[in-house]
Amino acid sequence: MKAIAVAIAAALVLAGCGVPVQDDPAPIDPGSLPSRLRNPTMPTTGPTPATSGQATVQVNFVRRDRLVALNREAASTTSTELMNAVLQGLQDGPTATEQAAGLTSALQPGLTLSVIHVQAKSVVLELSGETGGRSATENVLAVGQIVLSVTALPAVDEVTFSHNGVPVEALLADGALTTKPLTAKDYEALRAQ
Repeated sequence: MKAIAVAIAAALVLAGCGVPVQDDPAPIDPGSLPSRLRNPTMPTTGPTPATSGQATVQVNFVRRDRLVALNREAASTTSTELMNAVLQGLQDGPTATEQAAGLTSALQPGLTLSVIHVQAKSVVLELSGETGGRSATENVLAVGQIVLSVTALPAVDEVTFSHNGVPVEALLADGALTTKPLTAKDYEALRAQ
């Protein structure tokens, strides 16, 4: 008799642990959903998969004041070609599909980036064209886009900038100005989660 009572009590406890049954669907607040479920066509925050057999590089673009890494194809795996693919990808900006998914670039239209010096794992980039007139937030995101993209290359750890051959101060993620070499660590806080 005692065993039957324990079995009945256990059955009642287990029945109480189930998911309640509803006759009608309950609405879900869209704001409580993760962004990838609100807009399933939006690219993920990580790099896109590489196509088979093709060399790829990582470029960063902006979504809601955060940097998102995506892959771009490179002509070859030489250091020069990989660097050129990164710089060209940044200058080209997001594709129409990526723009439709909310990605933008903080780089000024018409800004040109070129490598003027490489030593060990440090690169000096020359900025040509329009470089001013943006908000501090846009400037930080632009510098972050470039630094995170270029330092994603295995051969590069540091980036410095010059304009007309003169070193340029850059904004760090915390808003401080520096002419010191910039690393990925300086802009990690800007990455999308």
